[in-house]
Amino acid sequence: MPARKAKVLAVTSGKGGVGKSTLTVSLGIAAAASGSRVLLIELDAGLRGLDIMLGISGVVYDLGDLLEGRCNISSAIIPSPNVSGLYAIVAPVSMTGPILIQDMRLLLDGLRAYFDLIILDTPAGLGRGLRITCEVADLALIIATPDPVCIRDGNQVVREMLSRGFTSHRLIINRVNRKFIRRQVVQDLDEVIDGVGSQLIGVVPEDGEVTLFSSHGRLPDPKGELQRVCRAIIARLGGEYQPLIVR
Repeated sequence: MPARKAKVLAVTSGKGGVGKSTLTVSLGIAAAASGSRVLLIELDAGLRGLDIMLGISGVVYDLGDLLEGRCNISSAIIPSPNVSGLYAIVAPVSMTGPILIQDMRLLLDGLRAYFDLIILDTPAGLGRGLRITCEVADLALIIATPDPVCIRDGNQVVREMLSRGFTSHRLIINRVNRKFIRRQVVQDLDEVIDGVGSQLIGVVPEDGEVTLFSSHGRLPDPKGELQRVCRAIIARLGGEYQPLIVR
C-alpha cells in the first residue's frame, strides 16, 4: 500500500443548526467517490448523528471508548456500509471527562498514515471544539448560512482563530435560497463573505433532499446538486480549478 499522509479538515461554525454534520458526511462521500480513503471523526459528545447519516447500525465502540482506553483503534473505526473508502469514528454518548487536545493530536498523528483525508465534525461555537481545531487541523471549513446572526457568529470564529494564530480557513455558504436575498435578509453573498471574513470555497443551495439524507440515512443522489457542489469543493481543496457556480 502506498504511503499516505492525511490532510485534516475541521468543519466548524459559530452557531449550531447550520448543516455542519450534513456537509461533513457529504464531503466525505464526495472525497471517497474520487478514490480517497476518508475518515470522519465526530467530536460533539452526547450529540451523535453520523451513524444515522451513514446508515451505520449497532455501534459498539465510539470516540469516548477509544480515548478512555476501552477499545483499540481498529475497533472504533467503522466502515460505511454504503460507501467504499469511507470510515467513521462516532461521537461518544458520554465521557467521564472532556476531549483533550493532546489526546486528539496523538490520535490524528497515528491515523494520518492510513487515510488520505480526515474530516473532524466539531461542536459549534467558541469552546473546546474550536480550540481543538486550531491545534490539530490543517484547514478549517467555516459553515455559515446567509442570515445576519450566522454571519456575525462566523466572524467571531474567525476572530478567535486569529487570536490563536490560526489562519488556515475557508468559507462554505450553506442553504442558499435566492428568496432570502431577494427579500433583503442579506443583500448578496458578498455580504456573507465580507461579514464572516474568510475566503469562499463553496456555495451549497438549499435542497429538500438533505432532510431525507440527514434524518433517515438515505445517501444523497450522486448526480444531485449537493454532491455536485461537494465534489467541486473537494477538487478545490486538492488544488484543482473548479468554477464557482451559484444557481
